[in-house]
Amino acid sequence: MKANLDCIPCFLNQSLEAARMATDDEELHERVMKEVMAHLQNVSFSRSPPEISMGVHDIIRKITGSDDPYRKVKDKSNEMAKKLYPGMKEMVRNAEEPLLMAIKLSIVGNVIDFGTANRFNVEEMIEKAAEKELGGEYEEFKNALATSKSILYIADNAGEVFFDKLLMEKLAEMGKEIIYAVRANPIINDATKKDAEFAGIDEFAKIIAGDEGQEKSSPGMLLLNASPDFMEYFENSDMVISKGQGNYESLSDVGRSIVFLLMVKCPLVAKDIGIEVGTPVLKVKK
Repeated sequence: MKANLDCIPCFLNQSLEAARMATDDEELHERVMKEVMAHLQNVSFSRSPPEISMGVHDIIRKITGSDDPYRKVKDKSNEMAKKLYPGMKEMVRNAEEPLLMAIKLSIVGNVIDFGTANRFNVEEMIEKAAEKELGGEYEEFKNALATSKSILYIADNAGEVFFDKLLMEKLAEMGKEIIYAVRANPIINDATKKDAEFAGIDEFAKIIAGDEGQEKSSPGMLLLNASPDFMEYFENSDMVISKGQGNYESLSDVGRSIVFLLMVKCPLVAKDIGIEVGTPVLKVKK
């Protein structure tokens, strides 16, 4: 998915937010904003939003001297999700169709996102999860899952990893072999190995950094930055599950079948998929 002029206000809002998380120095905030604005004047909008965002956040880190401005936010998200996890696991256990409930809750976890302007109440979304309809694509997902042994699961955000864990538990019970791909380096509130291990994902899946070896990560899995290990799993796994908007923006035009799970928080993503902002999505790309 290509970037759009409407992405510019989001990049600027995100830059100021990140700068303020990194430091209280208002002079540095001003420097960040001026350098980001200068940088955006020269970017090509034929690139995806995550690819552009990678350069924006590199500027923020260099000026503020913080390699992980969102670390406190990520830790808070992880702790919040850890407390919610037992109740959600009970919801899955008691559901008429546990796999469907696990998918719905995994999508709900995608609302924990500091890379977008729209923010949602997580606990409220959990309560409403059972009422959400995912349409006929759930049947397509089940059919594809029935013939899949190996699954590459591409992670999105910290905190959200606990919601992913609910789905991976069900997949593991079905005998699936799971690879869980996170970011190699801090970028916004995206999950790294530290976050995945904190959630206990390694009980059900092998954790890899999808962009291992890169000095910078993007808030979406860019195949041009992917490690050889990731590409092997991406090309050869029976199923690829992609979580979140950033991964959708990065992978929606890739020529292989992918299952996208996300909460739509951006009008441009909503337009691309053909639905409204605030809609949970299970999309099977063939």
